[in-house]
Amino acid sequence: MPTKRLGKHPNAKVYILRRVTFVVAIVLTLAFIAKVTLGFFGVEYVSFELSGNAHYTEAQIYDILAEQLDNIVTDSEARTVTYLKEKLSYIKEARVSKHVMKRSLTIEITEREPFALLKFYEGFKTPPVPGTTADRESSFFLVDVDAHVLESIDVGKSGMPIDGRFRKMVTLVAAGDKLPKVGTVVQTSGVPLGVEILETSLLQQSGLATQIESIDASRSQQIKIQIEGLPLPVWIAEDAIASGLRHITLLLKQHKVRVLELLRAHPDATQPYLDARFEDSLYLGGYAETK
Repeated sequence: MPTKRLGKHPNAKVYILRRVTFVVAIVLTLAFIAKVTLGFFGVEYVSFELSGNAHYTEAQIYDILAEQLDNIVTDSEARTVTYLKEKLSYIKEARVSKHVMKRSLTIEITEREPFALLKFYEGFKTPPVPGTTADRESSFFLVDVDAHVLESIDVGKSGMPIDGRFRKMVTLVAAGDKLPKVGTVVQTSGVPLGVEILETSLLQQSGLATQIESIDASRSQQIKIQIEGLPLPVWIAEDAIASGLRHITLLLKQHKVRVLELLRAHPDATQPYLDARFEDSLYLGGYAETK
């Protein structure tokens, strides 16, 4: 039987050419889409919508985003939120929506609010005595109700904040080995407790809260609260915060004049204090021993 020599199909080259052309077209299309996507956040293209910001301007937030353009495009919205919170200490929560085709970015921000001033002594185990030389070796920070550090505060030669607005805020006094870091929660003993005391006073004794100048909660059973117009601290304890604040309120209403008279009558007082740690009693102490 005669045999026939098998050869290539006459359209084989055309088929292969079409396949190659198709693959190249797909690659070029994907490359074009990738270029458009990666160029999404180019300054000249992006549509930026921001809401909820009070401390930061739109330009400040956009500058932070511009530092990580590629990552912001490829990362999830959750990662973008984390990045914003890491870079901008006032941001508490954020909601990010990306619209690649529209080339728009929408961010809804919830900012933290200043709650108290933190006076911190680095290298001390406990805060030094007020008025001493060591008392000036302190740094100031602004914290919110979660003891989250919002920013560091500049001080003058006197050791006090330069900006007078901060001097009107309640000061939390603390000491430790290392200074708090902006953008983190202060873990130093006494700071969260001091925040709790101030928050409790605002909720339960609002009149007293407006008169508190400073809170030193570095010793939980000997918390020192300095009251405006009272030249000595009042002591309360961690396990009796509510009753201690109530005693101080009653003191200011009923016995403040009497306390001032006693201080004037006893100039031998070295470091006078009022002890409000007991349920039904208020003690005046700090006198030098008489000979």
